[in-house]
Amino acid sequence: MKMKLVLIVAVLLMFAGCKSKRMAAVDEPVRERPVIEKETDIAVEVDHTTGIMSLEERFTFARDEDKSRHDQKSYFVIIGSFRNRDNAERFKETIRMKGFEPVILLSETGLHRVSVDSYRMENDARARIMQIRSKFEEHADTWLLIRK
Repeated sequence: MKMKLVLIVAVLLMFAGCKSKRMAAVDEPVRERPVIEKETDIAVEVDHTTGIMSLEERFTFARDEDKSRHDQKSYFVIIGSFRNRDNAERFKETIRMKGFEPVILLSETGLHRVSVDSYRMENDARARIMQIRSKFEEHADTWLLIRK
C-alpha cells in the first residue's frame, strides 16, 4: 500500500514537473495608434493625361556649386526623396552610374530630394520626365518639383 502511494505521488510529481509553464494567449483587441494629422499648405497636383505629379515648394541646394549651376531654373525633375541624407547620397551615386547628373535639394519639409535635371520651361521638364519614365522602368515615379 505504501509502495503504491509512493509510486502514485512520484508519477504525479513527474507529470507536474513536465507541464508547460506557458499561459494560454488571451486575445486582446489591437490598439490603434492615434493618427496625428499635420496640416500643411503643400498641394500636390497630378496631370491626368500624362500621370506626372507636380509639387510646388521652397528648397535649398545641398552644395554651393549645384546652386550656381541650377539657381536660375524653376522646374526640377525629381527621381527620389529621402529623409536620411546618407540614403540620398548613396542613391545619387547609383543613378550617376546610369548617366544622370544628380543634385540633392533640401526641401522645406526636411526631405532630401534627388534631382536629375532642371529647366526654365515647364514643358521641357515634363518632356524629360516622360523620357526617363519610358527609358527607365524603375523610375516610373519620377515627378516635377516647381520652385516657389
